[in-house]
Amino acid sequence: VKDTLNNSSGQTLFYFGNQDTTNGGHIEVRLIQTNGNKRIRLRYGSLNNMIQLQSPNASNVFPTNQWNHVMITYDGNTTGASSGSLSSYYSRFKIFINGVQQTTNNSHSNYGYTGNIAAQNFRFGRYASGNYPKDVLFNQMAIWDSDQSSNISGIYNGGATQDLTSLTTVDGTMNTAYLPPAHYYEVENSTSTISDINGTAHMVGYNFSNSDIVTDAP
Repeated sequence: VKDTLNNSSGQTLFYFGNQDTTNGGHIEVRLIQTNGNKRIRLRYGSLNNMIQLQSPNASNVFPTNQWNHVMITYDGNTTGASSGSLSSYYSRFKIFINGVQQTTNNSHSNYGYTGNIAAQNFRFGRYASGNYPKDVLFNQMAIWDSDQSSNISGIYNGGATQDLTSLTTVDGTMNTAYLPPAHYYEVENSTSTISDINGTAHMVGYNFSNSDIVTDAP
């Protein structure tokens, strides 16, 4: 993700879930900006019942006019809404920025969420309403169907872009395969249809123009 204008209103990077954001379950990843400082925020649940994790608020976490790699992982274990289990719920998720795991600031609304996540909306760059990507550019967007936190080094690749479909080598230290993503998108030539390279969840472009096509990926 590349932030270009340092907009104080922030920007939704990813949204999946119910159309009813107040009561329906969803996953939202957002870039928050305040007085030149930035942080990545993850929300899981509904507006009224959720857990929230945020990276530290700092000017150097997500530099403006630079490409930044964001990876968020979920370990597949149980979430819920029990006050005594909040630390376990938080531990299910990790936020990595430019290959580094962030020490998150955690909070909640009503101790979390117990409902399902309805597959009604799948978006990059937009929440339930408002403008589409305002001040950010996307280069590679990928979704894995497994916890890839132990493979962050190979996926981040020192900040250099790579063909994620080729991630099949074995890491000798972790003894686990760098698996290709289940869904993988490159915004290349088209501003109307963005094909799912590894799956069938193709996307439709909105508010895109040729000036939004990336030409300076690292």
